[in-house]
Amino acid sequence: MSVGSPGTRDDGVIIERNVSIPMRDGTRLQADVWRPITAGRYPILLQRTPYNRADSFAVIVNAGIEPLRAVSDGFVVVIQDTRGRFGSEGVFDPFSNEADDGYDTIEWLAALHYSNGRVGMYGASYYGATQLLAATKKPPALRAIAPQITASDYHDDWTYRGGALQLGFTLNWALRLAAGEVERRRAAGEDVAAHAAQLQKLIDDPWLAFRTRPLNGLDSLAALLPAWTAWLEHPARDDFWRSISISEHFATIGLPALHVGGWFDLFLHGTLANYAGLNTRPNPAKQNLIIGPWAHAVAYDALGEVDYGAAAAAAALDMTRIQLDWFSEFLKPDAPAPTSAPVRVFVMGDNEWRDESEWPPARAITERFYLGVASDSATGELTTHRPADELPTATFVFDPANPVPTVGGATLLPGAYVGLHAGQRDQRAVEERADVLSYTTTTFRDDVEICGPVSVSLWAATSALDTDWTAKLVDVSPDGPARNICDGIIRARYANGTDHEELVTPGRATEFRIDLGATAIVIFAGHRLRLEISSSNFPRFDVNPNHGGDIASATASDLIVANQQVFHGGTHPSYLELSVVAVKEPRPVVKAGVSHVTYREG
Repeated sequence: MSVGSPGTRDDGVIIERNVSIPMRDGTRLQADVWRPITAGRYPILLQRTPYNRADSFAVIVNAGIEPLRAVSDGFVVVIQDTRGRFGSEGVFDPFSNEADDGYDTIEWLAALHYSNGRVGMYGASYYGATQLLAATKKPPALRAIAPQITASDYHDDWTYRGGALQLGFTLNWALRLAAGEVERRRAAGEDVAAHAAQLQKLIDDPWLAFRTRPLNGLDSLAALLPAWTAWLEHPARDDFWRSISISEHFATIGLPALHVGGWFDLFLHGTLANYAGLNTRPNPAKQNLIIGPWAHAVAYDALGEVDYGAAAAAAALDMTRIQLDWFSEFLKPDAPAPTSAPVRVFVMGDNEWRDESEWPPARAITERFYLGVASDSATGELTTHRPADELPTATFVFDPANPVPTVGGATLLPGAYVGLHAGQRDQRAVEERADVLSYTTTTFRDDVEICGPVSVSLWAATSALDTDWTAKLVDVSPDGPARNICDGIIRARYANGTDHEELVTPGRATEFRIDLGATAIVIFAGHRLRLEISSSNFPRFDVNPNHGGDIASATASDLIVANQQVFHGGTHPSYLELSVVAVKEPRPVVKAGVSHVTYREG
């Protein structure tokens, strides 16, 4: 083992810096190690990061394990830079090397003289990808994982959603990765001044970057991070994506996993899919799930315009203790199993944590709310009664040059460490737009808890060869604010599967299924539910030019205005589908101006 600067702390911890770990192709990856000073054999907790192992906020705060506490609990902690990042050799190519590099690292660590031969992996976001990809190779020493806020598929969950590019996330992420590549190439003596200058302009004004057309025209980004070009060249879920997909390996990954996600995390679908997929394999290993009212890497007590209370924060849960207890069960031979429930979710509105035995709760009932129009044929309504007859259609004009702006939701847009634009926010300004249709229930007389998946079946037609359909579920308060709960999108050409495209027939009524994800929230008496339907949500998603051609190469001259139609009732019954849990305890009716949650300014 190559060690840079070992040292001993007064609290009995040995810290070894710049430990060099060899990969099968000779590339050496650097890591830092925290271990007990007392001789012995200990289980190892491994985190693999592309974000700099020396960044304590990234590797400790966001990952949720404090290394010194882990060492005092009898663990060795190893934090490693992934290939081509910071101290590690090689070239960084997102996802492609993580399975083999993870395998090699795990087996090397298991053979150390202070290892008991058992390794666990932990961490959030891309660190979750390094865990799951390594697990697909089944390294013998890997005994348990704890993937947080991460995907199950790097096409459908990470880069695209419903066939639409998750532009706000992917471009923002790509710019940051490319900035790291600038430093690596400079250190290697390469002249990257021109690329660095163009990249810096995009980083300084990411909103300008989001508006850039064509998307494949960001030459400096493509030169510094070739993966950006690859993502755009593979808009469908083809073999390029299947080769690195976690969901393709659910049947063979037999590891215990602690899954952690957030109701406003853009990878929530992946967290739930990983939990379900690893639970349904034959004789599944133990799977636990925790979901909080959090956005990506923003796990605090307040988000957006809502303060959920002190108990909502991940810090209040003590994620270090939760994870150490989890790993003790599988990495320490004589450790007792924790007694916690397999599922713990934060129910918004009630603002409390609740234990469940499964997800979604078996007691949840699927309820349908049908889209229709009121008697004046202008106001959209949601009703549990299915209209037997065809009702008047609703129409709007979708101009891709003037897309509906993203307001809140499961975003990862720049600002206040990606939390500024996320979560629940007032949608009334969005609803005033002529290209947003709104359908609203009558006032609820009783409290209703939504707990589980949310989706929309939309019968619609467009004048274009291709377009997008978006849906957003909204909680309408009696005192005015209309705050988003969850949302989704479907790109029309992928309505029958993201593995292939089929352009639509202009003017033909087609059924589109829009996945809005999942939630756990109480809609209080006196409130109403609203569903917004449109064709854009920018820059969370890229804007469809409607021209039916290649979207990544589309320029401003390719944009086509589309005339959109939404159908109601009869043989084209558009509807919202919710998972509803009856609220057993009676509650007082909410009076106008009184809220069960605390709202913040901004």
